[in-house]
Amino acid sequence: MSTQFYAQSEKDRWETPRWLTETIDALVPGGITTDPCAGPGTSIGREYNFTIEDDGLSQLWPGVVFCNPPFSQKSDWLEKAVDQYRSGVSSLVFVLTPDSTDTKSWWHEYIAGTADYVWFSRGRINFVNPDKPDGGSGATFGTAISIYGNCPENLLRWFSEEGHLVRSVTVESSDN
Repeated sequence: MSTQFYAQSEKDRWETPRWLTETIDALVPGGITTDPCAGPGTSIGREYNFTIEDDGLSQLWPGVVFCNPPFSQKSDWLEKAVDQYRSGVSSLVFVLTPDSTDTKSWWHEYIAGTADYVWFSRGRINFVNPDKPDGGSGATFGTAISIYGNCPENLLRWFSEEGHLVRSVTVESSDN
């Protein structure tokens, strides 16, 4: 089962639905390598799955990473994701967060102008309650996946069909 939760807070204990992680895993050559926020007994990384006991923030995240961090600690996890991508440890990173583009400093510091792409889901994602795996719950807010790195065209197409995909563009200032 695709599980991502890390903090002890009940609001942070939600799993990513399988359809989402399985699609990303299938459309990225070699699949997802690292899951830095794996839950007990569940994971999506083909090689590395860090649970709360492993402290994913203190680990290296090699290869292709899917991270659904505890939303109460998203700044720390986004900072780590950006660092791992920029340093070359991670080749491609997907981070699932609320789509709070308004006044949240973490969005502007680690996503806007930093991520190569941002995918906004069409509708709210039904996360899985780890205490009731047969039941999901729609988030009370929208979600987004920030993508750091060269995402395969077939996955970009899928993201475009399943929501809104935004590409980050930097415009050079003119000295004129």
